[in-house]
Amino acid sequence: MTLSLAWIRKIQNTEELIVASDSRLRFGKAWDGCAKIFPLPRGDSALAFAGDTHYAYPMIHQVLNAVEMFPKSRNRAMDIGPLRGHLVRVFNNMQHWINDLPKNKNEPPQITFIFAGYSWATAQFKIWTLYYKRSAKQFVHHTPTRWHGNQIAMVGDSIPEFKRRLLALLRKKQKPKGIGFDYEPFEVLRDMIREGVDPAIGGPPAILKIYKHMNTMPYSIYWPNRKEGIPTVLGRPLMDYEKSFYLLFDPDTLETSQYRIQ
Repeated sequence: MTLSLAWIRKIQNTEELIVASDSRLRFGKAWDGCAKIFPLPRGDSALAFAGDTHYAYPMIHQVLNAVEMFPKSRNRAMDIGPLRGHLVRVFNNMQHWINDLPKNKNEPPQITFIFAGYSWATAQFKIWTLYYKRSAKQFVHHTPTRWHGNQIAMVGDSIPEFKRRLLALLRKKQKPKGIGFDYEPFEVLRDMIREGVDPAIGGPPAILKIYKHMNTMPYSIYWPNRKEGIPTVLGRPLMDYEKSFYLLFDPDTLETSQYRIQ
């Protein structure tokens, strides 16, 4: 499984939307460095997931194809509100094409998606979860309930432990309810990975930001730290000859720096 998050980061008088996750897949073994955050080709939104990868990856790639093939969804003439409905319909349509299942193994998809982005129609950041509802026998959308007075989506494993740690960190920083998050959710995710709190949560963390100018940008994260680690992008450690031209993010100081050619 995993731990995927999306929250609105408040910085002085402005906001940005952050999507973060670990990068571990489990299927009889652990495979770290795998992508769980997928920016949509239109540039103003992204998908993340928690759950069965054999459902998630085909569905996500077909959603990316669906956005790319239709001009209004690709060029953002279609706002992310109507786009959300289209994504749900794509998921449900794909579900209908599953067949030749083992006898008595008609189990529903154990998966939840986060769909997050900036809406030009409402001039607001939007965060939804898309999940399979057993009673309806189809995928539906849900707007996450505010937690500690702030807008955040949390899907995957060890959510109670994540909430406990996040609340303790906010109290330590003396941040009152509803004042908004900075990087606190990432700090908790980072620590849970490092401490091995849950075997389902691991690998280099990933961060992607969505801005009000309707562009997305991954951050390159030094992992396990800046001194000893190497840059990673969306969870994948870069090879020796690769250079990341994204902003370089220090997971401990939470500061960014520009890539510089030596």
